[in-house]
Amino acid sequence: MREAGQVPRHNTSIVVGSVSIAVAAVLLWWLFSTMTFVIPAPTDTLGRLTDLIQQGGYWEHIRSTGVAAAAAFLLSVGIGTILGLLLGLTSWVRHIFGPAIVALNGVPKIVLYPVLLLLFGVGGTSKTMMGLLIGVFPVMMNVAGGMQSIPPIYRRLAESLCATRTQTFFHVLLPAIRRPFMTGTRLAVSLSVVGIVLSEIFATEKGLGRLILARYGSGQYAEMLATVILLLVASFLVTFALWRVEKRVR
Repeated sequence: MREAGQVPRHNTSIVVGSVSIAVAAVLLWWLFSTMTFVIPAPTDTLGRLTDLIQQGGYWEHIRSTGVAAAAAFLLSVGIGTILGLLLGLTSWVRHIFGPAIVALNGVPKIVLYPVLLLLFGVGGTSKTMMGLLIGVFPVMMNVAGGMQSIPPIYRRLAESLCATRTQTFFHVLLPAIRRPFMTGTRLAVSLSVVGIVLSEIFATEKGLGRLILARYGSGQYAEMLATVILLLVASFLVTFALWRVEKRVR
């Protein structure tokens, strides 16, 4: 038995591995910064990030990206879950729309952004829809796959207990797909952010993606990389938190 207060060995390995990767990444970053002026040193980048977050205008860009990313993520989870349940539970929906959805998933979503601009205009709505378009697929596919992979014995057991369809759905089927649902949700976080940033780079008035493009165009590489690091850290923290939740539901 593990003594009280003792840290599990696998948790220690995760921490050690994460720290090792972070240290190796910083060392490589510093090494490449000595080879070219395009890549600023870690200290310069972090210093610029500290300066940027003290500026009120910078927080407007953070707020614009954050609100759009949060909305895209929530919509991706909600819509992706509903569509995934329809695909997983209804055979005729799966047979008719399944191939088209798989094909659409392989299309680069950014090519559809001009259509979104025509429909919603330049602003928060169009980039939120872009984030939704990219983030909805992992949730939908994981939920649909999880629903189809439920062992038939689960349904037979519910029938033997005279459970209604509603009881079977909420107390048997939904708990059985919690792992694929969490996996799709975790993937939707980073993909939604990717969609938001890409749309901001191509056409938007505010946002961190727009800021990255502007700093790149003016040769302010430290500011550009500082914003990239901020996005990476924020996405990592949210993804890691969801990964921890996913480990618990198992």
